[in-house]
Order: sequence, then structure tokens, then C-alpha cells
Amino acid sequence: MSKYLKSEEQQLEKTALELQAHALKAGAQAVEICGTFLHKTKITLEKQDFHLASADDNYVFGVRTLVDGKQGFSSCNTLDSKELKEVAARSVQIAAVSPENPYISIDAGPNLSADTKLDLFDKELFQVSLQTQKEWARLLREEATRDKRFRLNEGSVDIVAGATIVSNSKGTLMRASENAAYWSLMGMGVDGNQITSFDYFQEMARNPAQVQEKLLLSTRDFCTQLMDGLNTGTAKSYKGLAAFSPRAVAHILLSGLSYHFNGRNVVEGSTRWTSQDLGKTVLHPDLTVQDLPWLSDRTGAALFDREGFPTTNTTILNKGVLSEFLLDSYAAKALGQTHSNAHAAGGPTSLPGVGAFCLNVAGGRQSREDLMAAAAAQQKEFLLIHRFSGNVDPITGDFSGVAKAAEWCVEGKPVHVAKEALISGNVFEVLSDGLFGISKERVIINSAEECPMLIADGVSVTGNQS
Repeated sequence: MSKYLKSEEQQLEKTALELQAHALKAGAQAVEICGTFLHKTKITLEKQDFHLASADDNYVFGVRTLVDGKQGFSSCNTLDSKELKEVAARSVQIAAVSPENPYISIDAGPNLSADTKLDLFDKELFQVSLQTQKEWARLLREEATRDKRFRLNEGSVDIVAGATIVSNSKGTLMRASENAAYWSLMGMGVDGNQITSFDYFQEMARNPAQVQEKLLLSTRDFCTQLMDGLNTGTAKSYKGLAAFSPRAVAHILLSGLSYHFNGRNVVEGSTRWTSQDLGKTVLHPDLTVQDLPWLSDRTGAALFDREGFPTTNTTILNKGVLSEFLLDSYAAKALGQTHSNAHAAGGPTSLPGVGAFCLNVAGGRQSREDLMAAAAAQQKEFLLIHRFSGNVDPITGDFSGVAKAAEWCVEGKPVHVAKEALISGNVFEVLSDGLFGISKERVIINSAEECPMLIADGVSVTGNQS
């Protein structure tokens, strides 16, 4: 228990036990409580200037109950004893009229391992003053507007501290505290009649000593990439090699795969792969994907999942071989597994689902520069995709849309931003026979996924030059 949020953690535990007792008394046979406390101070930037400073504290609780194999759920943001009793009773009432499902359960999870080293709470950050936070916001604004072509639409510097509890009537009691500083910007570049599209970024740090340097570097990189979008030119139409930046890998390719990693989707029979495919090569052997929840510099870092099971590193794809699906207790039981692999996702306002924490795509053997040169030796001109505005069909893997701020490359070197380029292809084709190469360098995208650059064949590009 953190001494800095001690009273809030005690309140979470007290209320969780109270809700659990009310639910059992109302007729529940098993009860799970998920509760959170959140304290946030926020300084907002709008139209190049400070807009407001705000602070917010709130508790939220979710009550999941089981009655004869049927599930109920209700949530609240109150600490009032009378209201808590009503919320617990409502969850039991909902369970009574819900359909029975043999795979729904509330189970006791193992304790955290003694060698768990993940620490997501920084006492120095917790004591940062509002004045220091204002100084960070000033630096954010000044760095962003250093280039007069940048137009700031909105931004913010947030300091968030919180605590989470998951407890159940089977004996599970998991608690954790964390805090972080976040900064974000949305804006565009304007130079005469040349205007870029809007872009956005967010980064974070848990150590206040790192905030200023990371804030300045990330803001500088964001603005530089945005200003590069003012140098526009044409793109040819073709079908062939295209390069995906780390951001494009995350937002197009990895997002398309994620649906098929989800154990609940496997249970529903809507995924490309089934349990029979575990241990088989399903994608290109250069492709490895892991979920690494113990990376403290990521927004998804967590000690335990939504059901209170301790998290562990999970290799989903190992050199193209399907190793594991992401499972909560429901998916594990439905697929005949002995236990969850701790991928129950969500918070106190909804029932548990399935999700990843910090997805990572392994790097390849070639440098980015060598990979671009190798692609140019096969195809002199191609598109480097950075951002994407369009659709990725989660079932088929088909994607199509506008490649925003994509760069037209000649002989492996970007020469200008391709205006109004459209792209289409298929995630599974790109990541199997179409995969040309993966860079060894990787980039963390908005403090979440970590991905390399990737070049693939079979991508259709529709440009504005015949």
C-alpha cells in the first residue's frame, strides 16, 4: 500500500468489502469488485495559449455477481452506504434474469510473485507543484510554436495519480497505485496556401526528472514531422512495395491482427485462427509479436488484469508461429484451457473483456536505411506510409483509406509528401508472403505499442499522377 495514497487505498478496500457483503447478502453466490480512485490535475492549451487548469478526484466501483451460472453487473461512483447497498442488489437482480453460461466464473487468482519489480508510482512526481506543471505547459507551448508555421489547436499537460483494487469472494485481493505525467498536442502546419492535415501525439513519463527532456524532444519531433508535410508533390498509381512507418505498422497492421489474438473472438468463431492453429506457422517467419505488461514507460503497464490475475509477458507470435491467444477466465474455459493468461481488460464501469497491455513487434535484421535501399533496388519508387485515415476490416484484414503525410520515395529516399494518396491491401497478405523486410530499429508509438518499420509487397497505391 502506497503511503502517498494510503487513505484512498483504504477507502477502496473498505468500500469493496462493503459492496461484496451487500451482494452476498442479496443472494449472489460469487462476487467480484473492481474499484478505482483517480486524481488528475490538467492544464489545457487552446489556440496557442493557456486555457484553464482543473483538478478532479473520483471513485468508481463495478460489481460483478454470479447466481446459478448467470452474471450480473452494475457500477457506481458513490461512497454512500445506502446507495452502495442498492448498487450491489441491482447487480444480483440483473444476474437473476440473465442467460446461463457455463463458461462465466469468478475465480481466485494466484498472488503476485515475490520477484515482481514493477513500480508504477513515483513519490517525487506525486509532490510536483502546480507551478511546475504550469512550467511544463509553457515549455510545451513554446517548443510547439517555435516554428511560426505551426498552428496549435489544443494540447494539455496532465498529472494523474490513482489506485486500483480487484477483490472477490473467492479470496482475491489485488491493489496497485500508479502515477504519471502526460502531455499531448494537436495541430497542423500552415505556410501560405499550403496546409497540412491535423495530427496528434501523446507521451508520458513517471519520473519528473525526465519530463522536461522528453517533452521537448517529443514535441520537436512531432512538429518537425508535421512541417515536413508542407513539402507536397505527386504520387504515382501502382501495386507493389510500400513502406509502413512504425506508426503505420501499429495503426494498420497490428490493429488488424489484434482482433484475431482475442480469445473471446476465437470462442465466437469469428477469427482467422482457432486453437487447432496453435503451434503452427500462420504468418511470415520474421514476425514476432509479444505483449509485455511490465514496461513501466508504457500507458498499459499493469501488475494484474481486470480479474485480479498477475500479468506476465506473453509471446503471441514467435517467428510466425501462433503461440498463444489472449485469454481471460471466460475465454480460457470456453477454449478448454486450465487457466487464464491474465488478459482480462477493462475497468470498473464495464464487464471484463479481453485486451493487450503493451504490444511489441520484434525488430528485424536490417537497418532502416539498408532496408529502404534494398526495396529501391527492386522498385525505384514507392510510398512510405506514416498515418492512415480509413478502415481496417477486423474479420478479413482488408484495409483501405487515405495515407496522410505519406512520403514519396525515389531510390529509397523521401523526396516529398504525396498529396491525396489512397492505399489498399490485406493485413494477412502483407504479413505473410508479401513481407519484404523489417527494420531492426523500433519506435514507441504514443507511449503504447513498440514497432519497427516494415516494407511489404502487394499494396495498391492510387496517386494523383497518371
